[in-house]
Amino acid sequence: MSEYHKDTQEPPIFGMSDEDLGDIPNFEFTSEGWKQNGKEKAGQSIDYEALKKAFRVLPDEDLPPDQVCLSIQHNDQTSTFGTLGNFSAVIGKPKAKKTFSITAAVAAALSSEKILRFTGSLPPEKRVVIHLDMEQSRFHVLRVVKRICRLAGQEMPENLHVYSLRSLSTEQRLALTKWLIYNTPNLGLVVIDGIRDLVVDINDNAESTARVDDLLRWTYDLNIHLMVIIHQNKGNDMIRGVLGTEIQNKSETVVSVALDPNDKSISIVKPEYCRDKEFEEFAFQIDEYGLPKLVSDWEPEQKGSGKKNGRSDEEPKAPRSFGPSNLESPIHQLIVWRAFQNVEPGKHAATKFRIKEAAAYYGYSFGDNKAVEFLTYYLDCGLIRKEGQTYHLNLPPQGDQVDPIIPTESTLL
Repeated sequence: MSEYHKDTQEPPIFGMSDEDLGDIPNFEFTSEGWKQNGKEKAGQSIDYEALKKAFRVLPDEDLPPDQVCLSIQHNDQTSTFGTLGNFSAVIGKPKAKKTFSITAAVAAALSSEKILRFTGSLPPEKRVVIHLDMEQSRFHVLRVVKRICRLAGQEMPENLHVYSLRSLSTEQRLALTKWLIYNTPNLGLVVIDGIRDLVVDINDNAESTARVDDLLRWTYDLNIHLMVIIHQNKGNDMIRGVLGTEIQNKSETVVSVALDPNDKSISIVKPEYCRDKEFEEFAFQIDEYGLPKLVSDWEPEQKGSGKKNGRSDEEPKAPRSFGPSNLESPIHQLIVWRAFQNVEPGKHAATKFRIKEAAAYYGYSFGDNKAVEFLTYYLDCGLIRKEGQTYHLNLPPQGDQVDPIIPTESTLL
């Protein structure tokens, strides 16, 4: 067991590695007290009574709330961005300046100061930050390091550990990432810039689920916060692939970074999904020193009019402008799940009809041409895959989902 597990609030139940964790039913635990009951070796069976006792949540338990380590502050409003024991996601299209926003968050965590609107509050025993860059060259990662240092006001911050892993294979990146996380003392925050590069196939269900399981295990074992960065599709606002869908479903906070359509020098930071109350979106641009700077006089257009289904009461769009981009990711998932519920994979015509019927169930009615557009969209996003002439669901079994926002009247096209 790593020496640094001893600093966590409770002993880790899950193991440090695939060898420690094992495969069901050979489930192995690293906690010394569990080693007597948790293994199935030499004919021994798993002690499910021990498992039941460990995982049951009782009404009379007295547990402290998750400790906030990163928040967003504006005026007298404070919203939780990240807590220890959870992970969050920053999404956006390429070149939207996602990494610039992350440098501000990392600098805030290092300095425990407010930078842009990020405010860090890591506890004294968890002040170390790991930043793993999977995409950029060593030279460009160095520029990120220098930017963080200038924002934090620290020339050589001892608590900042930055690594450039682009030259490694996917398997090597994953192995080194695990090792660094479990072998860095006083760790509080981990940033993975480019988590897509920790999987071979972004649309593989098993691999995507395994990677998100890793995030859940690492954050639980070490009581740290982990922030991942992943791209949105170029043609729409969906997070890339099944991996993106799984990350979105399990994240504590999902924040998007996008260019202002009226001024490409400005990037907008917007809450997409938050367990805590949503913060007010804000904007930044890059100053003459190459640092992100808050645009203090920026205001969102039609503030307060945007709805989750993408339509505005003040200026409703014409029916013909309605399309996949008008719906948010949770609704798309519900439509796809319903379209493939209790049916055999079908060909193009049958699948198109099922999508149309599923969308209508949730209040979005449209014709055949629009159904083809939705089918193409789901193929591009990896929600559906095509094998030969038939179409298959490319999502894991349906679990707890965000309730869709159903319109009062169907959208008729």
